[in-house]
Amino acid sequence: MREVYTKREAIVAGIIGLALAAIIWGPILLRPFGYVPAVDLRTLRPPDDTLRAQARLSASTARVVKTTPAGSVDINHADDAELQRLPGIGPTLAKRIIKYRQAHGPFQDVDGLMEVEGIGPKRLERLKPWVKAR
Repeated sequence: MREVYTKREAIVAGIIGLALAAIIWGPILLRPFGYVPAVDLRTLRPPDDTLRAQARLSASTARVVKTTPAGSVDINHADDAELQRLPGIGPTLAKRIIKYRQAHGPFQDVDGLMEVEGIGPKRLERLKPWVKAR
């Protein structure tokens, strides 16, 4: 056996020694970090509360069907619910119409609705057959 090793031989021997130590001791030292139980994805089910939450979300997105008014709606005396029956008028726009009416007085004619924010020429044309101003 030789008594002296070259620098290159010493480095190679050290690397081989480290590799052997990693192979032997690595699984033992890393066991607490590496164990993951197997999960059968075919039997995986979401918790019951998740299903209930999904059902609630889908129920809230249901489309509300509006009924058209039976006759003409007087925009100077109609309340929130009556205004919301008009095509293209939702709760926000109904409140704006009432606010405008309270601030500026009754509408002189149907074209006065153009002054309300959110009502443009197209929406006004859609509303004209259904509204009147007394």
